[in-house]
Amino acid sequence: MRRMNIRLTYFALWAGVYATFAISTIAHAGVMDQSVSALPQAECSEVRKGLEDGVPILPGFRQFEYEFAPNVHDIKGRLCRLHAVGSGAHMENTRIRSLADMHAFIKASLEHIGWIETIETERFKDRSQSGKDVFALFKNNAICVTTILISPAPGYIPTPDTKSNKQVHLGALYPYEREWWVAVDCFHL
Repeated sequence: MRRMNIRLTYFALWAGVYATFAISTIAHAGVMDQSVSALPQAECSEVRKGLEDGVPILPGFRQFEYEFAPNVHDIKGRLCRLHAVGSGAHMENTRIRSLADMHAFIKASLEHIGWIETIETERFKDRSQSGKDVFALFKNNAICVTTILISPAPGYIPTPDTKSNKQVHLGALYPYEREWWVAVDCFHL
């Protein structure tokens, strides 16, 4: 009898582990491997307006629609991209001087119009010391993934006082020596 209870306990334990794995795989496949659609133009324009009202940069965001490029999340389909590019002389001001500042303004602007962080959006987070920041927010079965890149401007030759260990310290550069690339990619699940 006791041996049978031990076997049932082990069976129940392994069945629970297998079920958890199967459910997480199905949930992963349901979002990660599906084909998504771009936010409709009106909804994407609403996100654009929210960004332009809340993020103090010039020039503003341009709106495009693209096919998803191959990505680590295996998401296929179309996306609405809101895109801003410029040198630090154009994109920076007294309120935006760093990657953290840009992140805070974009996130606050999207949250102001109802976008929120969820467990699902956490998988998109990425931040590197080389000037890259990625985060995502969710609203009405849609996700907006923001990618912010800052790097030395093309043609800039770093001076010894801006480098250490072959890494350029972006904060040591003048605004005209830095280049910004910001993309907010929005899609419906």
